[in-house]
Amino acid sequence: GKVKDYLNISSLTSITDEQTESLSNISNLTLSGLTSITDEQAESLSKVELLNLNGLTALNDQQAESLSKVELLHLDGLTSITDEQAESLSNISDLRLGGLTSITDEQAEDLGKVKDYLNISSLTSITDEQTESLSNISNLTLSGLTSITDEQAESLSKVELLNLNGLTALNDQQAESLSKVELLHLDGLTSITDEQAESLSNISDLTLYGLTTITDAQAESLSKIKTLSISDTCRPLIDKYKKP
Repeated sequence: GKVKDYLNISSLTSITDEQTESLSNISNLTLSGLTSITDEQAESLSKVELLNLNGLTALNDQQAESLSKVELLHLDGLTSITDEQAESLSNISDLRLGGLTSITDEQAEDLGKVKDYLNISSLTSITDEQTESLSNISNLTLSGLTSITDEQAESLSKVELLNLNGLTALNDQQAESLSKVELLHLDGLTSITDEQAESLSNISDLTLYGLTTITDAQAESLSKIKTLSISDTCRPLIDKYKKP
């Protein structure tokens, strides 16, 4: 417990309440081997700033309440949470719930209060209403979605940093909406239209690693982007149009 900054003991599969209390002085702690914790342990761990509990497969409402004092929390092992847990966890600035496969409207409303970053990358579908609730988050990862509605694209245009790497298709109107995002990940797209490229050129940081070929018109548009991450096959054509 004398380590100040970072300790990774991810192979531990069990720990005593007393041991947890000793470790609670560490500011960044990884205990991802634990599949469950006691209420007492959750209370101790609430003193940790950055906490990785990715092995947990279950959590009760009281534990979620204790852990809500943590600043950054990894809980990717959870496949579902209760509405009450969502309300507690919404106090966390940086929350990873990468294992959640579905959320309720009420959970979306609460999770939308997460301040800095929310990762719900396993969600494969989401309603327009839920998307609207989540659009207040400044950094949002929804990389499990393979498609979105025009309405959802409009809501998501309010997010600053947005990861939609699961999208395999986008229409021109959606690209137009998403062009208001500051940083956008769209690595799942294998092709875009000239019009989409023009819209997306308004984004300052864009990743399009899924594109293997682009047209001259698209290259010209994309060359205006300040930070563009794209495959090596597309890069030469973009460089051709880049203004010195």
